[in-house]
Amino acid sequence: MSLKKVSQVKVDKGFKIWDLIIYGAVLVLVAALFIAVFTTRDTSPLSGVRVSVRDGVFADYKTVFEYNFNDAPTFDGETVEVQDKDGVLTVTVHTHGDGINVVVIDKKARTAKVTEANCRSRRCVQTAAIKDNSSDIHCATHGLKVEPFSYNPDDPFQPV
Repeated sequence: MSLKKVSQVKVDKGFKIWDLIIYGAVLVLVAALFIAVFTTRDTSPLSGVRVSVRDGVFADYKTVFEYNFNDAPTFDGETVEVQDKDGVLTVTVHTHGDGINVVVIDKKARTAKVTEANCRSRRCVQTAAIKDNSSDIHCATHGLKVEPFSYNPDDPFQPV
């Protein structure tokens, strides 16, 4: 850096007014986005669980299991095995290839959690249980999605 540039930086003395205005605007924008994301989440109690699977990377999700806490579960018998014992539904989902995920639904606590998976990452197993309508669980390796849904008795496979 030349001596002329060094002397110019010393004369400028740090931030100019427009720098401060831009930084302030960015700070306000970040704060507004933070507030919007965390205050608009649907934290109502979980009313049902939907499990969907993809056959490939670019394929659409296909619903293979649905359960409303007030009714019996609806599921695809080819890819899903369901066991109901002591108020706990154990749902074993067979995905493409030899993928297996086990989803445990506690009827009394109204929660859903992936407890077992035979993939390498096992991130879905480490994900917290679904307790309300604001979160879901994904297994990218197996193309599995466990999500909450609101139950519509006229069309059980469509969210309200």
